[in-house]
Amino acid sequence: MNNHPNVTQNTRERVLSVLEKHNYIPSAIAKSLVVKSTNTIGVMTLDVRHAHYANIAFTIEQELSSCGYNVILCNTGYDRAKLDAYARVLAEKQVDGVIMVGSVFSTLETEESMKRYLPHTPIVMHNSTLRLPNMYNISTEEAHGIVLSVDHLVAKGITEIAYVQDYDTRVGLAKVATYRKELERHGIPYSRKMVVQTVSGLRGGMNAAETLDSRGVSYRAIIGCDDVTAVGIMRHLARRGKRVPEDVAVIGFNNTVFSEMADPPLTVVDNKEEMTGITLSRAIVDLLKGRDIPPQTTLYPELVIRGSA
Repeated sequence: MNNHPNVTQNTRERVLSVLEKHNYIPSAIAKSLVVKSTNTIGVMTLDVRHAHYANIAFTIEQELSSCGYNVILCNTGYDRAKLDAYARVLAEKQVDGVIMVGSVFSTLETEESMKRYLPHTPIVMHNSTLRLPNMYNISTEEAHGIVLSVDHLVAKGITEIAYVQDYDTRVGLAKVATYRKELERHGIPYSRKMVVQTVSGLRGGMNAAETLDSRGVSYRAIIGCDDVTAVGIMRHLARRGKRVPEDVAVIGFNNTVFSEMADPPLTVVDNKEEMTGITLSRAIVDLLKGRDIPPQTTLYPELVIRGSA
């Protein structure tokens, strides 16, 4: 079975014939005890129903599968107890490594769970940092997408720019701070009323645009926190009889399929989800192969200009 050179061809064929006849499947558990590896990677993410996380998780699974690894996918949500439970499960499964996708994991609670259950397991994180010696970070400089968006809108003569934020994560707060900084850089007065916090998603985008209208502010453009939220913004604008981009320009984040399905097609900050998944996968494989990787790697997004702005 292991192609040992001391086994004759005749013996090998006889043994393989018996194994095939009885549909024998080798025990991965028994093999892992010998080789000290389960060839399994745990992937922890916020919510795989979200297109952004789904696309990254899919790429990770495909990339790791091609390298001979299996994947255990864990959807933690914002549930502290669920995150802790999944960390324990991954430890019990003796995974070789862990990939964590999402800035939501930059918390002391996450750090405590990883330290308790996976203190020596290589961990590669996306957009999160923990103060652990076995942790490496691959980050997308999403705040740079705000710079690209504001520059693009100002170049088109648009200065009344609203921003829709989702969660108070490290990345989320950095994007809000960059939004304010970029307005000031272009000599545009900052107003707290032009920033709306909402729940990511179609309904969240509709509610955010409705909130802007209820505040009575004048806006000519809205930058949404992600594609689906931006589509929700566009839906509200259409119901109010406002045209995109003639009356209000709209920009989203992530460049999922929803951005191309929108009418008009959505101008987006492309966070390079496929490249992110590939980079995360290659980093964990390199660590498991004993190769050195930098503790911090940064990817930069690009602005994809379509019909909405």
